Formats: sequence, C-alpha cells, structure tokens
Amino acid sequence: MSGEKTSLEEAGGVATGVTGRIGCWNADSEARLCSAMMVVGKWVQSEAGVLLGHIKAAVTLDDGSGITLNLTDMSNGVEKHGELPPQDKVNFSFMSAVLDVDEHELHHVMHDAIDDSGLLYEIDEHECHCHHHHDHDDECCCHDHDHEHHHHHGHEHGKTVIVNN
Repeated sequence: MSGEKTSLEEAGGVATGVTGRIGCWNADSEARLCSAMMVVGKWVQSEAGVLLGHIKAAVTLDDGSGITLNLTDMSNGVEKHGELPPQDKVNFSFMSAVLDVDEHELHHVMHDAIDDSGLLYEIDEHECHCHHHHDHDDECCCHDHDHEHHHHHGHEHGKTVIVNN
C-alpha cells in the first residue's frame, strides 16, 4: 500500500455494504428495500445535513440479470432501473458511499434498516467490518458491548436472519 488516500477518503467519505439473498421477491419486497434505502438516506441527511454520495442496491438472479435501485437525491427518492418479475429467491447487494458520517454507524444503520424492513432475507458478510479499522481503533464501539443486532452475534457470518413483521 502506498499510504495515499482514495478520492473517497480525501473527501471525508466512507463506503460500506452488505450482500445476501431475499426470499419471496415481489413488488412488496421491492417497496420494502426502497424504504430501507430511504431510512439510510434520512439518517445520512440528519447526520451530515445533506445526502452527498449515493445509496444503491442491486437485486439480481444468479445469471446477473435484475434491477438496480439508486438514491442520490432525497427529494427524488429511490430511482429504479430494470425489471424483475416475482422470484422465489434473489441475490442483493446494498451499499452506501457517502460523506460526513461515521463508517461504523452507517454500517449499523444499514443493517437496522434491513432488519426493520420486514424483508425475508439472509445476509452473508465475507469479512468482519468490526475489525476493519484505520486510525481510530480506540474509538470502535464494536468491542465495548454485546451486540443486540443479530447480524453480529458471535461474529457468525453467513448466518441466516429471518425477519417477519
């Protein structure tokens, strides 16, 4: 590593995301995912004063076809590109690249938004984000208490999480 900052870091930005699968994909599931994205956007706006960056989701089949959902302007809401008919199970990626918020808080807000959405989903995390630190190891709240969010219990990544409302 050269020690140089990326353009995102230089601008004071952070990026994080989650991947997994959603069961019973249909128009209601799409609306729930869009709602989760808006929750994250509203949180970013409340923390930073404005949404600078983007919040995105891709919902795909195993062959790569699917839709993308993009939130770059709170007044426009989530914009959808593509079509995806109802499916038993789809893959999803949910990510945010924004300015002026804490990366750990953003990651937790994203998880909470999905948890609260009512989606039937599984999240798989390929690495523990709690252990991905730069210059602020002492400030990490991840190691100071037990987590109440089921996406972190015991750091069992790839665990199935089912949320029903």
